[in-house]
Amino acid sequence: MPAERFYYPHSLGKEDNIVLEDQEFHHLVNVMRNRLDDIIEVINGIGQIANARLSSIEKKRALLTVETVFTEEPSKLKLILAQAIPRLNRLETILEKCTELGMTEIWLFPGAHSEKKEFSENQLERLQHILISATKQCGRLFLPKLISMPPIKKWQTFPIPAFFGDVEPEAPLLEDIWKHHFEAEAYEALMCIGPESGFNDEEIALLKKFGAEGVSLHRNILRTDTAAIASLALLSHWMMKAK
Repeated sequence: MPAERFYYPHSLGKEDNIVLEDQEFHHLVNVMRNRLDDIIEVINGIGQIANARLSSIEKKRALLTVETVFTEEPSKLKLILAQAIPRLNRLETILEKCTELGMTEIWLFPGAHSEKKEFSENQLERLQHILISATKQCGRLFLPKLISMPPIKKWQTFPIPAFFGDVEPEAPLLEDIWKHHFEAEAYEALMCIGPESGFNDEEIALLKKFGAEGVSLHRNILRTDTAAIASLALLSHWMMKAK
């Protein structure tokens, strides 16, 4: 469990003066109750973590001075979740847990059976905040990218090994397909998960056309959030073993 961390979405350099505002300021002052001269950890979501000294607390912002910076090299692992928009409470769980599991990108798209087709600006801000919080909590230094995608019919051929959750009885296990075909190049993967009512026939045909393979995750039919978390847990485990 890392020390309490704070998010600053800009480059970090030694002796830089940085400002925390809004939710980060509130958490620093009112939740953690940090005081002047405290040393806190700051991440920027692009591979840097800094130790910074709290130098000033104003009415709506805090000023910090960076003392040390560590920069992590980007990983060659690429783990994308293409998630048809589910109900918001399920999506929040997906974002949090899949960030912990190493998701590098999440594509959100309106599925044919999605009850919700788009997000308001406030909702997108909420989703981004969940990604930031999960990144800080789990000790990651890279923030997953949140990408809004069009419906599947406007997609193109997948550039990396791709799969989709398939509930047909004859669908092969994800483990069997992965280990037979992709284990030697196990650094990139994309998993497509449908909304609460799954993909329709047209979407399944398009996913296959674009190069995705239908796979089974369990003998039972999984809810959309369970399917997303289970599939990323498996893929991230295999990819880390290959690393």
